[in-house]
Amino acid sequence: MFDYEEFKKAFYEHSGIDLNLYKEKQMKRRLTSLVERNGFSSFMDFFRTTLKDHKLYQSFINYLTINVSEFYRNPNQWEILKNIIIPDLVKKRVQLRI
Repeated sequence: MFDYEEFKKAFYEHSGIDLNLYKEKQMKRRLTSLVERNGFSSFMDFFRTTLKDHKLYQSFINYLTINVSEFYRNPNQWEILKNIIIPDLVKKRVQLRI
Protein backbone atom coordinates (compact mmCIF):
# COMPACT_ATOMS: atom_id res chain seq x y z
CA MET A 1 0.00 0.00 0.00
CA PHE A 2 1.88 2.96 -1.33
CA ASP A 3 -0.85 5.56 -0.99
CA TYR A 4 -0.33 6.23 2.74
CA GLU A 5 0.87 9.83 2.26
CA GLU A 6 -2.07 10.61 -0.04
CA PHE A 7 -4.41 9.03 2.52
CA LYS A 8 -3.00 11.11 5.39
CA LYS A 9 -3.44 14.32 3.40
CA ALA A 10 -6.99 13.50 2.30
CA PHE A 11 -7.98 12.39 5.79
CA TYR A 12 -6.58 15.59 7.33
CA GLU A 13 -8.44 17.76 4.81
CA HIS A 14 -11.68 15.94 5.61
CA SER A 15 -11.40 15.48 9.37
CA GLY A 16 -8.88 18.01 10.63
CA ILE A 17 -7.02 15.15 12.35
CA ASP A 18 -3.33 15.21 11.50
CA LEU A 19 -1.99 11.67 11.42
CA ASN A 20 1.53 13.11 11.25
CA LEU A 21 1.18 13.71 15.01
CA TYR A 22 1.21 9.95 15.59
CA LYS A 23 4.20 7.62 15.37
CA GLU A 24 4.26 6.70 11.69
CA LYS A 25 5.29 3.04 12.01
CA GLN A 26 2.65 2.32 14.62
CA MET A 27 -0.11 4.25 12.82
CA LYS A 28 0.69 2.70 9.45
CA ARG A 29 0.68 -0.79 10.97
CA ARG A 30 -2.67 -0.20 12.70
CA LEU A 31 -4.24 1.33 9.58
CA THR A 32 -2.95 -1.44 7.33
CA SER A 33 -4.52 -4.00 9.64
CA LEU A 34 -7.84 -2.12 9.70
CA VAL A 35 -7.91 -1.55 5.94
CA GLU A 36 -7.13 -5.19 5.12
CA ARG A 37 -9.53 -6.52 7.75
CA ASN A 38 -12.32 -4.53 6.09
CA GLY A 39 -11.47 -5.97 2.67
CA PHE A 40 -9.88 -2.92 1.04
CA SER A 41 -6.79 -3.06 -1.16
CA SER A 42 -5.57 0.47 -0.49
CA PHE A 43 -5.78 3.27 2.05
CA MET A 44 -7.51 5.53 -0.47
CA ASP A 45 -10.16 2.91 -1.31
CA PHE A 46 -10.85 2.71 2.41
CA PHE A 47 -10.92 6.50 2.76
CA ARG A 48 -13.30 6.99 -0.18
CA THR A 49 -15.65 4.43 1.33
CA THR A 50 -15.61 6.18 4.71
CA LEU A 51 -16.84 9.33 2.95
CA LYS A 52 -19.97 7.44 1.88
CA ASP A 53 -20.40 5.19 4.91
CA HIS A 54 -20.85 7.25 8.09
CA LYS A 55 -20.87 4.16 10.30
CA LEU A 56 -17.51 3.00 8.91
CA TYR A 57 -16.13 6.53 9.30
CA GLN A 58 -17.21 6.72 12.96
CA SER A 59 -15.84 3.25 13.58
CA PHE A 60 -12.55 4.37 12.05
CA ILE A 61 -12.42 7.53 14.19
CA ASN A 62 -13.10 5.49 17.32
CA TYR A 63 -10.47 2.94 16.32
CA LEU A 64 -7.97 5.68 15.63
CA THR A 65 -8.45 7.53 18.88
CA ILE A 66 -8.80 4.54 21.20
CA ASN A 67 -6.11 4.35 23.88
CA VAL A 68 -4.94 7.84 23.00
CA SER A 69 -4.89 10.23 25.91
CA GLU A 70 -3.82 13.27 23.91
CA PHE A 71 -7.12 15.15 23.88
CA TYR A 72 -5.75 17.88 21.63
CA ARG A 73 -5.36 15.53 18.65
CA ASN A 74 -9.07 15.43 17.96
CA PRO A 75 -10.43 18.87 16.97
CA ASN A 76 -14.01 17.63 17.28
CA GLN A 77 -13.49 17.06 21.00
CA TRP A 78 -12.44 20.70 21.40
CA GLU A 79 -15.60 21.82 19.61
CA ILE A 80 -17.74 19.73 21.97
CA LEU A 81 -15.91 21.19 24.96
CA LYS A 82 -16.26 24.74 23.64
CA ASN A 83 -19.84 24.59 22.38
CA ILE A 84 -21.54 22.17 24.77
CA ILE A 85 -19.66 21.30 27.93
CA ILE A 86 -18.30 24.68 28.99
CA PRO A 87 -21.53 26.60 28.25
CA ASP A 88 -23.46 23.98 30.22
CA LEU A 89 -21.08 24.33 33.18
CA VAL A 90 -21.31 28.14 33.04
CA LYS A 91 -25.09 27.94 32.90
CA LYS A 92 -25.11 25.71 35.97
CA ARG A 93 -22.62 28.06 37.65
CA VAL A 94 -20.20 25.22 38.35
CA GLN A 95 -16.94 26.41 39.88
CA LEU A 96 -14.04 25.10 37.85
CA ARG A 97 -10.49 24.58 39.05
CA ILE A 98 -7.96 24.36 36.29
